[in-house]
Amino acid sequence: MKKIYIAVSCLFVTGLSFAQPMSTGVSPAGKIKLVYGQKIVVENSIDVEASLIMGIQLNGNLATINLLEVKNTTDKESTISSTLTKLKVKMNMMGEPNNYDSENKEGNNEEMAKIFDERMNKPVDIIIDNSTGASFTEKKEATKQDADDINLADEMMKMFSNNSDDAIVSGAFAIIPQGKSTGDTWSDTTTAKDLKVIRKYTLSAVSGNEATIQADILSNSANKVNYQGTEIQLKTATKTKAEIITEINTGLVKKRTSTADISGSIPMMGQDMPISAKVTSSATYK
Repeated sequence: MKKIYIAVSCLFVTGLSFAQPMSTGVSPAGKIKLVYGQKIVVENSIDVEASLIMGIQLNGNLATINLLEVKNTTDKESTISSTLTKLKVKMNMMGEPNNYDSENKEGNNEEMAKIFDERMNKPVDIIIDNSTGASFTEKKEATKQDADDINLADEMMKMFSNNSDDAIVSGAFAIIPQGKSTGDTWSDTTTAKDLKVIRKYTLSAVSGNEATIQADILSNSANKVNYQGTEIQLKTATKTKAEIITEINTGLVKKRTSTADISGSIPMMGQDMPISAKVTSSATYK
């Protein structure tokens, strides 16, 4: 079962890890404005319909609640603590249900409980650039937890979307570049080894202090993932359409919705096996 999970995880890691954060990489009109002790509750719901290798069908829903708390803020950057406080997963693969509920552990899938229990209610500090929205995780000493379980937990948390603490925090902010008005567009491109992501944004509406941004994101990747000594090469192409509602004067996102169509392949038995998925997500920030 773990090998199937990993294959599924790889699909969503490469397909969606660039869909949520909206760091434009350009000088904006303003900056993210936060105050010490400020708290933001992030509620995220994601639905998945996937067709995997050998005709395996997967349907699932992931619901999470993260608490973000501003621990420090300066003119240049802010340190935000992200804590996963609630997680509910419903997944059906090959007609077999696998569930996890952090608030009602009776009946939880044993393997999933082993993975997800370790992640609950553990704050992670993220540093965010107040000018661009770019974020990164503060370095910490490695725990004594078995490395394979840590990696598997990371991959399973990304099965449906990039729900890393880094992405959760980065996704809470969106800044309008300087001089943009309703109808204007801007774009950015990320290019790395075996990866290219093109993002196009349109400022579709402005009402008072609220701005609505439409995003079209195209990503293509050909990644090699090493799991327990086995190298898995995965090719994916993802088309994502998203809508972001953000506060103009603070850069704080109020709501994000997106739909992603993913296609790809995994080598198996000497041939490339096709895989595909549709992922819809909705997140609110309060």
